[in-house]
Amino acid sequence: MDNNLTVIASGNLASSQRTVTGLLGQLLFLSVSDEDALALFTGAGLPARALAEPDFPISLEQELIVCLALVRRLGGERSAVRMFFQRMHSIGIENLGVLGMAMRHSATAVAALQVCLNFPQLTWGHSRLVVTREGEISRFTFTIKRPQLRDAKEADIDALVQYCLSLDLVTSLRNIQDITSMQVTPLYITFPFQQPDDWHQVKDQLPCPVEFASAEACLAFTGGFDDTPLPKANPLVYRSYVAIAEKLSLMLAEEISLTERVTRWLWAYTPPLKRGEVANQLAMSERSLTRQLGSEGTSYAALLASVQAERARNYLRNPGLTVSEVGYRLGYTEPATFTRAFTKWAGCSPLKWRRRHLEASATAD
Repeated sequence: MDNNLTVIASGNLASSQRTVTGLLGQLLFLSVSDEDALALFTGAGLPARALAEPDFPISLEQELIVCLALVRRLGGERSAVRMFFQRMHSIGIENLGVLGMAMRHSATAVAALQVCLNFPQLTWGHSRLVVTREGEISRFTFTIKRPQLRDAKEADIDALVQYCLSLDLVTSLRNIQDITSMQVTPLYITFPFQQPDDWHQVKDQLPCPVEFASAEACLAFTGGFDDTPLPKANPLVYRSYVAIAEKLSLMLAEEISLTERVTRWLWAYTPPLKRGEVANQLAMSERSLTRQLGSEGTSYAALLASVQAERARNYLRNPGLTVSEVGYRLGYTEPATFTRAFTKWAGCSPLKWRRRHLEASATAD
């Protein structure tokens, strides 16, 4: 190992616990219509109301499912990496909200990196980030664990990895430029995939060389990541935003009821979390969870049935999914078990509900 190599920071931006805010930002960035966004969300097992609630908790897998759908929307003629660089001006540190403000007012760039990695659930990233310094060169290296998504082909996963690496790298570049007030220009950028066919559309607009088919996704800089104070360093403002970030990261919004908090966690995973798992997420015992829900006039079983029923109806609206597939996605290993459960929720079988929905849609058209 080279003794001159120093690790400045290291952490995982791909937190399994996150809010939907990062995904909403991508939809806005890609100019996705409200109608299409609704279809993307319900197709990933999310409720329609998540589109209007930026603090709605989702899982990394659910975000990746939506990201894959966004990749497919791009098609073969538009690459994610070209698109992100071309629209880089619309990405900025303010998109990270409270965490971005804490980074902007950190004492140094290294301190900003550390506060970012301390709250991965507020960064909405997809990669592991390692920042090293060797001599005068600082390198940001992004790696991503290859996602395992059901029904996704290898080519789909390849495109998704490219999308996520490109998004994380370009976002990080803009964040670095923002917190240093544009004082840092990359020395070079590399990506571990082939140059896309549409790269010529943005190639001459970039401030540094970009190489493809390299060993890793990397941002390299000369200097700038030491103890030099940041232009907007402010210890009081920094501490204020960090305190807020700490509260947000707990995802325990005290102003909402326990019923709502449990419901959100049930929506965040497919299949939903079990009773004990929900209790762990809320830092309470199962007995306490049951007692407090009872005091609000409900129960875990009732909330689970409500979430599963709405999720099932969302899936059944997609004619490309068989009833067995819908049941499997909801966590039922036997189609008959799902049919019995759905009949109890909706008053009719899944097939009958789907026929009624299709007939109603045809009449409306």
